[in-house]
Amino acid sequence: MDKRVVKRVTPGDIVGVEEEFIPGYGAYIDEEGYIRSQLVGITQFDLVKRIISIKHVKDKPLTPKPGAIVEGIITGISDDLAFVNIYAINEKFSRSINFTGIIHVSQASNEYIKSLYEAFRLGEVIKAKVLNDYHPYQLTTREPGLGVIVAYCSRCGYPLYRKDDRLYCPRCDQYETRKISVFYLFRE
Repeated sequence: MDKRVVKRVTPGDIVGVEEEFIPGYGAYIDEEGYIRSQLVGITQFDLVKRIISIKHVKDKPLTPKPGAIVEGIITGISDDLAFVNIYAINEKFSRSINFTGIIHVSQASNEYIKSLYEAFRLGEVIKAKVLNDYHPYQLTTREPGLGVIVAYCSRCGYPLYRKDDRLYCPRCDQYETRKISVFYLFRE
């Protein structure tokens, strides 16, 4: 193999197209014809056989620890539990491994809420704190800096804007309540 190192990649990164190369170790072809990395590593090209491989790099993966602040997307919700797909740990993206977090209704807010639907909705982006050191990670959003950082209108799906302590949909002209983080992204 040609040992020229091109770039460092993480899972899902595009490394080539199927018209030019065949995926080798650590690579795959997606439904659109792009060759993507399956590993954290370095791309390697065999220009004779037209193969792209990924040489695995054995860095210690970034994992959530108790007290870490994570960002994630609500992927499932019921009255008493919310499931979170964690994508960032202490503001560093963690694309090497997927982590799942769980928020119990008692950990959503310092104020009493009857259902997690009062705090979050499916698909919203949240900032939370990790409470344990094993999978699935137990999360809390009770502190003021924690909670929803991007929310969408439950009626039309448009991004909600923060107006004082509530969220407002300029398209539907309606207000909604969530457990809002002080770091909420859209403000009016």
